[in-house]
Amino acid sequence: MTDTAWGITIGYSAVTIIGVAVALIVMRSTRVGFRVNVASRETLEKREGYWGVAVVTFLVAVIGGTIFQIPYWSDNSSAKTPQSIAITGRQFAWTLDPPRVKAGLETRIEVRAVDVNHAIGIYDPGGTLIKQVNVLPGVVQTIVLTFDRAGVYKVRCLEFCGVDHHLMENDLEVTG
Repeated sequence: MTDTAWGITIGYSAVTIIGVAVALIVMRSTRVGFRVNVASRETLEKREGYWGVAVVTFLVAVIGGTIFQIPYWSDNSSAKTPQSIAITGRQFAWTLDPPRVKAGLETRIEVRAVDVNHAIGIYDPGGTLIKQVNVLPGVVQTIVLTFDRAGVYKVRCLEFCGVDHHLMENDLEVTG
């Protein structure tokens, strides 16, 4: 599992344990014959303050633990990538310029759609999906990807875009 998956799993587990504990306390306090000591107003206000601090601390910890995994802070400038591809989607074809790149080099891929929504999926020679992004008309989506091995990579549309959607694919040749 990824670090994000572990963080979510641990967070949900903690929330579940706290929820079960609160439910048990509430169930026990509503039983017949159970005497409740009523706290003073000052005690109740103090407890509310502690709960507020606990909730804010928890939220800050969750944000602090996940904020650095946001992918949108990466700098995808073309000066850092030795090669680039422009991919344009239109019903019902992908246009690749250039149609071949070299393996092992960081590649900047700019994806555009000219007509309707598309979603590009890039598959390695073994048929495994290695990258996917949705593309809206008028919006340029930038992907930085390193093709590890030579071969023919498939580019397919993953968003239903019309009657010939199933025909919308092209080949990207990656040379050694």
